[in-house]
Amino acid sequence: MTATLKIPEKIYTVAEWLELEQQSEVRHEFHYGKLIPMAGESKNANLVSKNLLRKIELPLIEKGFETYVHDVKAEVVPNGIYRYPDLVVAPNVDDEDEYIVKHPVFMAEVSSQNSRHRDRVRKRREYFKIDSLWYYLVILQDEMLAELHVRREDGTWEAQYFTEPTDVIELTRFDLKILLSDIYWRIKLTE
Repeated sequence: MTATLKIPEKIYTVAEWLELEQQSEVRHEFHYGKLIPMAGESKNANLVSKNLLRKIELPLIEKGFETYVHDVKAEVVPNGIYRYPDLVVAPNVDDEDEYIVKHPVFMAEVSSQNSRHRDRVRKRREYFKIDSLWYYLVILQDEMLAELHVRREDGTWEAQYFTEPTDVIELTRFDLKILLSDIYWRIKLTE
């Protein structure tokens, strides 16, 4: 039986949270001093993340970007909000911190029934405030639906939706195209 670290309820500093995260077996997102425990993910969610990673990692490395999954934190609001996106991409010069991506350009969340509202509303609203962010992708794990948010040159955001296996998600700033069926390869979808 594995013991988990019992986190007392209080308002934490970022430094205290980072120290706790290094000891804890449970990840916690940080939201203005409060720690939010992260649930484990399903096999489908894990496969979707890995499928996306397989399609983008090598082309992005060749273009000067690093791709991180699951256990790397992303700074959303300095000293205020830190999240664990399912996938985050940053320029490979984003090396200010060993544990936190501070200048993400692409973030993806794989959503379940329980996390859809949080990923599609709350996190979207938070992520849109990140100055460096170009793309936010939400992928449903139990049905074929990907929602891509693209920051335009004028700073506004445009939403695009993909539901068919032959749909192509285009990330023009990376000169990269992803077939939706590739993201859902080997995924058991609900009818």
